[in-house]
Amino acid sequence: MQQPYSSIPHSNSSATSKRSANHWWMLAGISIIFLTASCKQNPETITNQQQETAPELIYSNSFDSADDLKDWKMEGPGIAEIQDGKLLIHSKWMNALTDLQKEIPINLNIPGGQSYYQYLEKWVTEKEPQNLAKYKFKRTDQPTAKFVGGHIQYWNTRVHPENFKITIKFQALNPYPLHMVSFCGNGTNGEDLFSPKLKSRYGLASQYMRGDISNYRISYWSGTRKTCNSRKAPGRILLADDTNELPESALNKPVLLEIIRWKGRVQFKCDNAILTDWTDTENPLKSGYFSLRLMATASGLYDDFNIYKLTENPFTKI
Repeated sequence: MQQPYSSIPHSNSSATSKRSANHWWMLAGISIIFLTASCKQNPETITNQQQETAPELIYSNSFDSADDLKDWKMEGPGIAEIQDGKLLIHSKWMNALTDLQKEIPINLNIPGGQSYYQYLEKWVTEKEPQNLAKYKFKRTDQPTAKFVGGHIQYWNTRVHPENFKITIKFQALNPYPLHMVSFCGNGTNGEDLFSPKLKSRYGLASQYMRGDISNYRISYWSGTRKTCNSRKAPGRILLADDTNELPESALNKPVLLEIIRWKGRVQFKCDNAILTDWTDTENPLKSGYFSLRLMATASGLYDDFNIYKLTENPFTKI
């Protein structure tokens, strides 16, 4: 009998061909899946890569030698020197004031110099009377100039951009306040901060908050106050008084301080913990100069100072 067209042998051959074809398509499909998977990025990976877009490092100072202090300018009776690869900074009156506390019951943990100005004025009058006038300031709401000196301001002479991240390591060498950072420093009429057109400065607080310069200032390591206060000059305008403070461990080991600025918003962090976060909505300051500020009893070590230029809003990634 004649076999049908689709005989068994033919049928087996066809089945074999189909199986071969199906096998080929299955392998091809698996290859495509693996190829697609290898080309595709995990959305989380993309997000992380976007978040880790590195800002541009435009200035760095590791305070390894005395040459690293050439980019800094002291205002006031300050001492700045390199100690074991770190910046040691304090007022020249710091040791005398801390020694005085052993003889006279004065509380150096209270921010402000009211507890020790009388002793400083006596020492300056006796030891350097020619400089006495530098330690005094007359406010417009006061009839006479008052002694309010002994504090220091240490400026980095490189201009930082409008939008930036600044990092610096800090370790306190005694418990006494205050330590501060200032930034966006300039003359109030657009002058360079170091222009001879501006009045001379000698570390007096009012020269920086009520004088002819503009800047932001954040205070920390505040003794009994235990807050991070943020102010704007001129006018000493209080922008924030957050009840956060550096950990007491900063007296025993370095902590990392960060200032992040985008447009009018500023964040101040210590070891990645946010201490203050505020936005200046009224004529926010632009690019300018950065400084460290210490009151007469404070002393500290600073290290690894870095300025980064930001080109995209860092707060959208938080």
